[in-house]
Amino acid sequence: MSRTTKLATIASASAAAALALAVTATPALAWTAGNFTATLNGTMTIDAGVSASCTSSTLKGAIASDGTLSITSATVDGCGVTVTPKALPWSGKLDNGVATINGFAMDAIGCTYGGNLTGGFTGTDLPVTATFANQTVNRTSGLFCPASATITAKYDFAAS
Repeated sequence: MSRTTKLATIASASAAAALALAVTATPALAWTAGNFTATLNGTMTIDAGVSASCTSSTLKGAIASDGTLSITSATVDGCGVTVTPKALPWSGKLDNGVATINGFAMDAIGCTYGGNLTGGFTGTDLPVTATFANQTVNRTSGLFCPASATITAKYDFAAS
């Protein structure tokens, strides 16, 4: 075997070994599928010209192995006014550090606001904490209501 052929064989074997190591060292991200409960961590702030701080909120639903969320129930309390979640179920996802809730809608004092929330989280399986900061949702119904509201909340997601 010539010197060039030997070097090429060694280089090829080294590349194959490095590829095999990279493939086995990086497992695919998968969530443990099942039910979850997300509990408000701190306060939820809803600001539609006048700020309300809610002291309790719970989201419940299911998470799929790809991080897709189906939020089938939601409660909000301790706001000083009645806040009612609307248009459930909501969808969402926990994916690569990005948390989303799509179809979010809440009603307070005759004004309904809705839209999508985007935040961040750390972790690779439940439990994780997702933070949604200064998320703007638009008015979907109500007379004499501001055109939009801003939502800030942090939720602790855990298997249930």
